[in-house]
Amino acid sequence: MYWEKTETFMSDKALGELIRQTRKSCGLSQMQLADRIGISYQQVQKYERGINRLTLSRIEQIAEALGMPSSFFLDEEDPRKGGEPNALQAIFNEEARLLMLYRGLRSKKLKRGFLGMIEDFVKMLPREKDEPQEQI
Repeated sequence: MYWEKTETFMSDKALGELIRQTRKSCGLSQMQLADRIGISYQQVQKYERGINRLTLSRIEQIAEALGMPSSFFLDEEDPRKGGEPNALQAIFNEEARLLMLYRGLRSKKLKRGFLGMIEDFVKMLPREKDEPQEQI
């Protein structure tokens, strides 16, 4: 199959944006991520912009460097397939994003406050009559 050099797919850009958001939520610069996976920061920029296509092995390296399972980056909807992400995977991705944002907080005081806020939200939710409440 022949690919135009200037052709990029929406999925390349979406994957790059997800990597950028995850990197930032970890508090890492492009240079720091590049050092962790052994490439130049310019290459990280190209990946994040969707200019250069990522290989599976590179996605796995990036995922490991960011403390994420590679499935976090691989199971997003691919517009070329016309499918939708698995509902369970979508939930996992939301939880993983929440975890990465939490990890991005550097202050223990902020982390405790964030957890307290989430606990307060959960306590305010209406409970179903026959549904057991999960312990936090």
